[in-house]
Amino acid sequence: MMYDNENMTHPATVEMTPDINNIKIWIETFGSNKEDCIILISGAMAPATFWNDEFCQSLSERHFFIRFDNRDYGYSTHFKEQDPPPYSIYDMVEDVRAILDYHAVGTAHIIGHSLGGSIAQLFAVRYPHRTKSLIPISSPIIAKGDLEYKDTPPDVTSPLWEILMSNKMYQDYERGKDEFVRIYKALNGDYEMDTGIAHSYIKRMYETEYIKPHLNHTNIQRNIPDIFEKLGMLQCPILFIYGERDYLPANAHNTKLLANALHNASCFIINGAGHMFFNQTIWQTLTKTISEFINQIYLTEKL
Repeated sequence: MMYDNENMTHPATVEMTPDINNIKIWIETFGSNKEDCIILISGAMAPATFWNDEFCQSLSERHFFIRFDNRDYGYSTHFKEQDPPPYSIYDMVEDVRAILDYHAVGTAHIIGHSLGGSIAQLFAVRYPHRTKSLIPISSPIIAKGDLEYKDTPPDVTSPLWEILMSNKMYQDYERGKDEFVRIYKALNGDYEMDTGIAHSYIKRMYETEYIKPHLNHTNIQRNIPDIFEKLGMLQCPILFIYGERDYLPANAHNTKLLANALHNASCFIINGAGHMFFNQTIWQTLTKTISEFINQIYLTEKL
């Protein structure tokens, strides 16, 4: 694993759930204050340990913190690849609900990255009474409305996709890690790549996966209905976080446009950041931004 549990300020608890939604889900928790829960939802083809250990440790001083391997990845139940996929994105929404139920958590701050950001938004509109706040990070735009979104120019996206598709997909870690580091550098924006963080992340992938494109996680994102009106009806505050140099699922301009169109939303753009966060400074920025956002919610509630 990425961490040395004995040296953690708040030691983590790792468990494999009994069957929930007819699958087993690998979960790791930090902290004990279930009245103030934060649940973290990883993106496509990303293990729970996408969420940096120091980030989890810092925020768990005040919160009960949950990170988990999504279905079909990591140590959670895997499925055969099919088209259409053997589950839907709404099944993954229900996984989040089931995890909260399993831990007897009523409400939580729902945070998701990339695909996890879409799952977080769909959870919030399905279970608004269980959502304290919503924080989609590097998320695709699934709330369209009548906004005039701008496509990222092909001269930006084409070279990026050329790099992403060039991974040779070696099945052993020692050969494959440099391929992934090369690709992750293209997704790390202007920040220097912390190879220690990257190698730990990549090694966790190799522990459980046959290295290949994950078609199920990709295909469940097709044809998601527009949730613009439902997002605007939420009573909870929303914070969209997006990297200035992230051109993978959306772009910073469109994310700001969406946030500005919602009365209950704000947007924080991480200067120079890309889609992935292999740099401790980025995680420190995320910790500070999310802490201040959640603290402001508590201050507002006390007024």
